[in-house]
Amino acid sequence: MKPETINRKRRSLLTHGASLLGATVGGSMLSPFLAGCETKPESNRSTANKQPSKYLKYKDKLDKCFSAVLQDVMDGMGVRVQCMDPEISPLLPSMKAWGEAVTIYLETVTEVPAKPFQMEMELLDDSREGQIIVAQCNARERSAFWGGLLTNAAVGHKLSGVIIDGGARDYNEIVEMNFPVFCKGLSPYDSLGRMDAKERDIPIECGGIRVSPGDLVFADVDGTVVVPQGIVDEVVAKAWEKVRGESKVREELRSGASVVATFEKYGIL
Repeated sequence: MKPETINRKRRSLLTHGASLLGATVGGSMLSPFLAGCETKPESNRSTANKQPSKYLKYKDKLDKCFSAVLQDVMDGMGVRVQCMDPEISPLLPSMKAWGEAVTIYLETVTEVPAKPFQMEMELLDDSREGQIIVAQCNARERSAFWGGLLTNAAVGHKLSGVIIDGGARDYNEIVEMNFPVFCKGLSPYDSLGRMDAKERDIPIECGGIRVSPGDLVFADVDGTVVVPQGIVDEVVAKAWEKVRGESKVREELRSGASVVATFEKYGIL
C-alpha cells in the first residue's frame, strides 16, 4: 500500500475516533477522559468542611436585638465608644446584619497590581457561614470595594453582610438580593488601580472604631456597633434581658401608664 493511502486511512481513523469520544467542548478528543481527572477549582471546595460562625448560637436572641440595645448594655459596662461613624449606613433602611468579624485593610494604589483583587477573593473563599466582612478603606478617593459579583459570592458563602468605610456599587443588583451592605456611599469607580488590599485578619479601624477578627459586629439603620469578643457572652445575655424588658414597658406605655411610674418600675426607657 502506498504511503499516501496509509496516511489518509490514519487520518480517517483519528477523525472517526474523535467523534466517538464526543469531542465537543474546546474541540479536544481527550476531553471526556480529562473531565474525570482535572483538578477542581479551589472555589468548588471553598465551603466544604467549615465550621459556621461561633455567634450563630445566639441567632434567636440577636435576630430580635438592635444596635442601640447592645450599645446601651456596653454603656452600663463602661464600654461607651463602640459605634462607627454614622456616615456608614445601609443601602436600604430595612437592612440588618450581625456576625463574627473578618477584617481586611485596603489602601491607595496608583497602578494595577500584578494580582488584582487577590486578597479580597481569598478572604471570601476562606469565609464561613455567619461571618461579616469589615473593610477599612484607607484611600484618597472613594472607589467601590464592593459590588454585585462579590455579593453573589457572599450569598453563596452564607455571609451575613459587609461593612465598609468606603464605597460600593451595583446598587440595584445588591438590593435585589437583599444582601446587607453598609458603606459610606456609592461610586461607579472600580477599585482596580485605585485601591488594593494589603492585609487581612488583623485589627483594623473602621468608621473610627477598632475591629478585631472575631469581634461581634451588629449593624442596622441606627448604626454599626462593635462588641469586643471578650465580652460578647455578657453583652448578649444582658441585651436579651433588656429587649424582653422593653417589650413589657412598651405595652404598658401604649396602654396609657405613667412614664415616670413605668420607669421607676422597670428602670428602662
